Amino acid sequence: MKADQKTFQNLVTQVHQCVRCERMASSCRIFGRSSGEITAPLMFIGEAPGRFGADDTSIPFHGDRAGENFERLIAQVGISRYDCFITNAVLCNPRDEKGNNATPSRQEVANCTSFLKAQIDLIGPKIIATLGNQALHALKLIELHSCELSKDVRKPHFWYGRTLIPLYHPGQRAMLHRSFLNQLADYRFLAEQLSSTTKGAKKAVARGKTSLATANIVRSILEASGAITYFRLHKLFYMLEYHHVRRTGRRLTHSYAIRQKDGPYFVDLHISKLRRAIPDLEISTKAGALWLALKQSADLFQDKSADDEFLCFVAAIIERYRVRTDDELKTAVYLTSPMRSLLRKEKYDGANLFNAAIDFTHARQKPRGESTGTRASK
Repeated sequence: MKADQKTFQNLVTQVHQCVRCERMASSCRIFGRSSGEITAPLMFIGEAPGRFGADDTSIPFHGDRAGENFERLIAQVGISRYDCFITNAVLCNPRDEKGNNATPSRQEVANCTSFLKAQIDLIGPKIIATLGNQALHALKLIELHSCELSKDVRKPHFWYGRTLIPLYHPGQRAMLHRSFLNQLADYRFLAEQLSSTTKGAKKAVARGKTSLATANIVRSILEASGAITYFRLHKLFYMLEYHHVRRTGRRLTHSYAIRQKDGPYFVDLHISKLRRAIPDLEISTKAGALWLALKQSADLFQDKSADDEFLCFVAAIIERYRVRTDDELKTAVYLTSPMRSLLRKEKYDGANLFNAAIDFTHARQKPRGESTGTRASK
């Protein structure tokens, strides 16, 4: 394992063993591979994991309204999670006596300062964007600055050898003080700063962009397959992404994909997002599994700009995999080169890559045995 990867894993272990804050001693520590790449040029620092967001999904800023707002903001300005490392001033979810989200105390922020400093030193981001007052205050404990959120929002400052840009938190309460449209302008400025900072850097295949919305791709899967489980949706979506990269060299969507226990997980396929994006989506539970279907017949694609060749490609890929059992489909996924690359790193480098980002650049390599689907996944 490379030195920086080993250092990161040691830091993850330290965070998960921490019991400095009494009221959060039994809380989940939201820090690990799902935070992002340790070479990311941009670091977002929030306040603390949300009860219905990161504390539930283990992915920073994902799963609740604040996470959904955050993901909408970065998506609309062309920032990918693949370019970010996302963390918080406090790495556990603070709750009040009723079990609701609570603001971390100054002492709890101070207790996490050494971990925050270690993250910044290891990642070495060119730009740090703080989300809210608590994150901005936390940085003062590392190196003093004079920034105040209300007067310095969207203004770049030199801090700790890098650029600091204070932003408002994307939660609903903060939207009362700075609207979504104003925050969108803030994120556009951030994207411009990131672009100028990383100008000339080689873009990976993961940054590919298409005009087809994720919701339309999900619709195409449901139209071709009928009712399917949430488990199968992620696998079929992954296969579409994988084969699209092999065919064109570009990702089908911007959706951030990570490796979880049962295979790939796409943040854009969170069930709350699908509910909002697809009004006629029908969701039910059978035998403990989540099932999805369309309530009424719909066109294969709502985006009429898609050409016939692409529609045929989508239909062929879905037809190829939809008849396989769950185990066969999972095996086919794990035999693809991006997933095999993660497994090799775990086997030979001793890395723990649960929740690690999936690198689709490996899809350009032809994996052994992928087409047969005969080898079992680990």
